[in-house]
This record gives sequence, C-alpha cells and structure tokens, in this order.
Amino acid sequence: MATNLERMQIMMEEIGPAMPEIDAVIQSEEENWAIQFDDQTIITLEWAANPDRVVLASMLGIPSESMQLSVYETLLCYNLLWKDTGGVKMALAGPNGELMLLYDLYLTDLMLNDLQTVLSNFVSIGQVWSVYVTGEAEQTTQMPAPVDMLHLGA
Repeated sequence: MATNLERMQIMMEEIGPAMPEIDAVIQSEEENWAIQFDDQTIITLEWAANPDRVVLASMLGIPSESMQLSVYETLLCYNLLWKDTGGVKMALAGPNGELMLLYDLYLTDLMLNDLQTVLSNFVSIGQVWSVYVTGEAEQTTQMPAPVDMLHLGA
C-alpha cells in the first residue's frame, strides 16, 4: 500500500493533465511542488507530516501604506472565522512582506477530483483576496465577498 506522500506524488503527476487551466506543475524538492495556472497564479504545496498533509500557499500582494491597517484588520477577522472558511488562513510573510493565503489539505481519503476542487476553490479565493489586498477593488474598505463565497470546501 502506498504511503500518503507517494499518493500525493502520484496525484501531482496527474493533476496537470486533469486540469486544462494548469500550465505547469514543478517539483522543487522531493516534497514540494508549485502549480502555475493559465492566469499566472502560482500555488505552492509543501508536504508536512504528523498528520500527513500538504500546505497550500498563494501570495496575495502587499497593501498600500494607507490601507495596511484596514487590510490587516480584515484578514485577522477572517482568520477568526476559521470554522466558516474551512480552515483557510491568512499570514504575513515577514515584516513588510507579502500577505499569503494558506490551507492545510489533509490526505485522508483524498482523491484526484477532490484535489482539483480544492485547487480551483483556492485559486478563486486567492484572486478575490488579491484584488482586495492590492487595492484593485473599487471599494477596498469592505470585505471582498461574503464569507460563504470564500469557503474552500472540497
């Protein structure tokens, strides 16, 4: 029987051909991957053990100085809604760094179609938040979408 890491490796080899919106899947180390989508979105997946899972990450950008407080406050409030968001989290990649979207994907009973759904939803959530974080939205002082639209769900 294959280990969870071996199962994940197989799914990562199958995911590109299974999703036409994926331009490339790159394995940077034995346990790390990057997926580039046709809209130039890049999702990284990093293996973590005990319990076995991959951590999905997407860079959201850096808010303008005038919007930092509002954006950080909104993202912290979003983190508090972890039950409603399916465990999607926000983080700051170091002082003055980019904001990140994160999700722990556990491998128990994970199938290729589940991975496809999670990746599609994760990319969609990241796009919404990126517009909000970088101030591309018309009204950047409001949360970008209702929480139920930002739920990852597999």
